[in-house]
Amino acid sequence: MGAVQSGKTGSMFGVAAKSLDAGVDVLVVLSGTRLSLWRQTLDRFQAQLDLPLTHAARERARILRPAADQVGLGKVSRMYEVQPARVRRARHPSRRSPLVFFALKQTDHLHALATSLRTNVFPQLSDADFHMLVLDDEADDGSVLDAAVEASEDPVYGNLKQIPRSIASLWRPTEHTNNMHTTYLAYTATPQANFLQDHHNPLAPRDFVMSLRTPADVGELVPRSSTYREPQGLPRMYTGGEMFYRRGGAAGLCLPTEDDLSDELIRGLRAFLVAGAVRFLAQPGKAGPSSARACTFSSREEATAACIEPHSMLIHPAAAIAEHRQVALDLLTWGGARTPAEAAEILKSGVATLPHTVAQDLLANEAQWQAWLDEFRSSARALALEFAQPQPAVLPAWEDVRRALLDELIPGTRVSVVNSHPDSDDRPEYEPGVGDGTWLAPRDLCTIFVSGNVMSRGITLEGLTTTLFLRGASQPLADTQMQMQRWFGFRGEYLHLCRLLAPAVQLRQFASYHDTDEALRQFVIGTMNHPKDNQSALQVLHGRDFLATGKIANLGQFPLVPGPAPFVALTNAHVDVDPNLSVVAGAFPPGTSVDVMHPSTVRGRIGTEPLSLLDAAALLDSLSYTDYRPGTSSRIWRMWNNVHSRVCAHSPAAAPRPFYTPPEVPAGSSPSVERADCPYAIAAYLRLWDACLTRHVRGLFSTDRTAARWSMTDLASKRQQQPRFWVGIRYGEGPPAEPTCLKKLDFTIRSTSRKVVDGQLDNAWGSRDPDAGPQGYRGDDFFDYYHRGEAVPSDGGWRSPGTDGQILFFVNQEKGQTSPSVAVGVCIPSGGPDQIAALTNTLESS
Repeated sequence: MGAVQSGKTGSMFGVAAKSLDAGVDVLVVLSGTRLSLWRQTLDRFQAQLDLPLTHAARERARILRPAADQVGLGKVSRMYEVQPARVRRARHPSRRSPLVFFALKQTDHLHALATSLRTNVFPQLSDADFHMLVLDDEADDGSVLDAAVEASEDPVYGNLKQIPRSIASLWRPTEHTNNMHTTYLAYTATPQANFLQDHHNPLAPRDFVMSLRTPADVGELVPRSSTYREPQGLPRMYTGGEMFYRRGGAAGLCLPTEDDLSDELIRGLRAFLVAGAVRFLAQPGKAGPSSARACTFSSREEATAACIEPHSMLIHPAAAIAEHRQVALDLLTWGGARTPAEAAEILKSGVATLPHTVAQDLLANEAQWQAWLDEFRSSARALALEFAQPQPAVLPAWEDVRRALLDELIPGTRVSVVNSHPDSDDRPEYEPGVGDGTWLAPRDLCTIFVSGNVMSRGITLEGLTTTLFLRGASQPLADTQMQMQRWFGFRGEYLHLCRLLAPAVQLRQFASYHDTDEALRQFVIGTMNHPKDNQSALQVLHGRDFLATGKIANLGQFPLVPGPAPFVALTNAHVDVDPNLSVVAGAFPPGTSVDVMHPSTVRGRIGTEPLSLLDAAALLDSLSYTDYRPGTSSRIWRMWNNVHSRVCAHSPAAAPRPFYTPPEVPAGSSPSVERADCPYAIAAYLRLWDACLTRHVRGLFSTDRTAARWSMTDLASKRQQQPRFWVGIRYGEGPPAEPTCLKKLDFTIRSTSRKVVDGQLDNAWGSRDPDAGPQGYRGDDFFDYYHRGEAVPSDGGWRSPGTDGQILFFVNQEKGQTSPSVAVGVCIPSGGPDQIAALTNTLESS
């Protein structure tokens, strides 16, 4: 597990290089499901990892398929072909040249590769042990098997769901592979679907999981964490969600948009061009985007050295291709400088530059352009303070910026549409081009990219400073929208110039995605640090208003909070003496309780002093049931153990006791089926609440406000609002409860006489009348309000933050029952912590 644009491909190539040095015979790189990513990865391999030899020498030193000029062209069946005689020559002991394959994750390509391996490669290697390494880039894209749709063709992606089995077939045993050893290693920044798929699926992670670190200014190597210290500071740090949504808040990196798209286009374009001018002036002697077009160079190296670093803007208006083209045309016809037809021809030609009216806007609205320079200067100061930099980044004078805008940035900025339409560019081009015997400057030195889904995975926009993200989603998916955040990366040198413009609701969702992403990363790190104790600890989280992934069908959602008024209907009605009667007796020592009257009827008894969160949890944990002992091997125990580990990671020195502490399962007995109304889970939640009053735990939100992340909450306010719990007993119309253990009470309990079915009360709270007037009795869930003489809330559901909760016992003895038994209900105020775990099937009650 890496992070979006954090260097996963670099790590993957590092593993490839070390493996090839160690003598691996066959290297297969699965390069994503899109043609653009396939080409980009192969180009990077050849530029960064391929041997620095002449073409002929490289061909002798390794076999690479497909050839660069074959990618996306010609018959798929021919792309991965290699002649057996050449394999034999390559594998001669005097040479030992490896075979390297870059394959598109598409079934036809995978089948063609498998055929080539089985027919031409493996038979030539079968006389000795040989090793194959399969590296899966973007492993949550196409490589996840969803059993619910596996048997039928996907309506959007065709036979995409057959990709995992096609990958696994690459190393399926044959008569020639008795001595083959294969390692499959998957890389992704968003592994939610990988973890949630059934474990029997061929590519499900089962041997190990690892989190790749990214550099920041905090963190140490031991114990392992998601980051490490970067001695050079902010310029060399990874700028991901932590920078944009948390620590960069004072720098104003994220700006909410308004409804008018035209105004936002102008706003974003001005920010982008001013930032480009600042970056251009910081590279004296380099050719800018306008002047570089007229230059020719004698070599690739000269072209690269002579030109400024690329500068990019991304506009993501929607998923629809037609909207991408329209936004590009709007930019090219700004102010009516061009007709729509002329703009369309210019866009199609590939040399679409901004119209002269942009320069006119600068001259007419100079103050609004200059305001961006002031904003960037303010951001530089805020970031220097946050990251303890010696001094803020120095920005040039406005006069210099203005001149650079008019001379280089405005005339040199290109508009490019990158999507699946045949007329669009297939990908950005940051490498020098070839002219008539000369080298040309890179095409995309300063480019505004208008795009959609094709930019949401793997494609890197170099020098991206400004993003206008206008796309919404009716059902947001965390893994998909995390991949869309192409503004992440190593942008510390110019982070003060970066801006993300998006609707406020989208910015809140991005921040929530980051929070659950960090929680997942902590799960992975916990598994790495304690592999024997955490084999089942990995936990994927939904958000309150988004799902973790859409790649797995029929996902369940399981929150931590048991709800506003959970009722444990389970009883010990079948035993002679319910042990929970002693628990009730112990909760009401003589002289510590009073009757609850309403209006003149005794409704029950209540303690005069409420319990703290921890004392209330201890009371619930003291309940026992002869037929319910879930033990410490259930899914609910694993979930709570995981949460406990994550909470402890925030303050290891003050680690709380385990949250979920059910009774042990007797020797020789099987654990009980876990229940949704488990009393020990309610107790675990109260312990979690207490622990979170001093910890900003990732992946949790507050139940009183939508999208309110616990990691950003005011803990002092939360401590002031922590609830207390009043403990009461509801009386009924039945006979007095007379077991011996109740004799020490200084009051008599009149039992309820509700029906018991299969050991459970037939209904929950009962005695509810939502229309009851001031003299009426609204319900047992307001029992403590009547004791305190407070007005009963007019609305049901959650109690308000800062109010008290209650634990209400029911001593029940239906007709024919020899002895009473105990049931219990709990009322929990809002304002506590919660998470929503993603489960492959929902938790069921027994």
